[in-house]
Amino acid sequence: MTAAWKRTTVATAAQVAVGVVAVVAALRLGASFLLPIVIALMLSQLLGPLVRGLMAIRWPAPVAAGVVVLGFVIAMTGSGLLLAGPAASWASRAPQTLAQIERKIQRVARPLQSLERAAQKVESATSGATAKTPPVQVARPGLIQRLSSATAAMVGGALSVIFLTYFLLAAAPLFRRKLAAVVPRRTERLNVEAVLTEVEGLMSRYLLLTTITCVAVGVATGLWLHIVGMPNAGLWGVVAGVLNFVPYIGAVGTLTVIGATALVSFEGFQHAIIAMSGFGLINLIEGNLLTPTLLGRKLPLNAVAMFVGFLFWGWVWGVAGAILAVPMTVLIKIACDQVESTRPIAVCSWTARSEIDSAVRGRCRT
Repeated sequence: MTAAWKRTTVATAAQVAVGVVAVVAALRLGASFLLPIVIALMLSQLLGPLVRGLMAIRWPAPVAAGVVVLGFVIAMTGSGLLLAGPAASWASRAPQTLAQIERKIQRVARPLQSLERAAQKVESATSGATAKTPPVQVARPGLIQRLSSATAAMVGGALSVIFLTYFLLAAAPLFRRKLAAVVPRRTERLNVEAVLTEVEGLMSRYLLLTTITCVAVGVATGLWLHIVGMPNAGLWGVVAGVLNFVPYIGAVGTLTVIGATALVSFEGFQHAIIAMSGFGLINLIEGNLLTPTLLGRKLPLNAVAMFVGFLFWGWVWGVAGAILAVPMTVLIKIACDQVESTRPIAVCSWTARSEIDSAVRGRCRT
């Protein structure tokens, strides 16, 4: 009996391991196909409350979804056109900007340069003169060709996301009913539809509040940089708001960008320190006051779960995965929370100690 049980356990573990490897491989290999679907799913959850609000006043679902998606596209396009000029200007001046930053840093690092030169002399004296094989230059596509292919891919991906978002919003109630109809029993069918509605509502709330938080961080950062006197403060506010979606690295990246821009824009280091300190204070308020107040105690994730999710999705899908890491992890947590058999996975991601204790007590009673 024990030997048979061990064989069954080993076989089950092997099947689970093979399944996990297959899913991860499919996620990595199918990134170009899956990413537009995931982005459209997140956008449909974000814009869903607006569509439901229009449907509550007797708008047909296709019309409400079309108006909301069209408004979103117009807003994003207008924002992009307003920021295109400053962004292109900074991109064209990137080499000069990096040179200025390097010169300013060298003023501070001059005492270390003498030590570096001495180390280089010692290294050149101890290393023998060896003939160097000339490197082989591999022909690469030109810059215009690469930009053209990247632009075509971005436009195609954006159009796929827009149309898929519209279809998801227009057919959301019908999709839930169709998915629930697969379940044979009426009671279970109603439960499935209720679970899907609950997951959709919680996910929409999370994405909406997170977007509000990121917009608040961007606006506050832009206003602060405008007060400090940094040029193109609105552009850096948008950068701060977008990067705020990325946990951990987003704040560090924004701090680096603000510091580098301030070093180029002002003489000395005082303005750079002031600008970076202001953003650090904004980020501190957002992380410890604004986000906990808006999201409450139900949706925040365990820091370990969030960091592991960030590493995993960033490894699977690169920069896009890093941006989608927290929403994807929250979606998994919410979905697992609605099903009894997967609720322990959701419990592991909770931060509230009282909720964990009540969940454990509930399982012990059952």
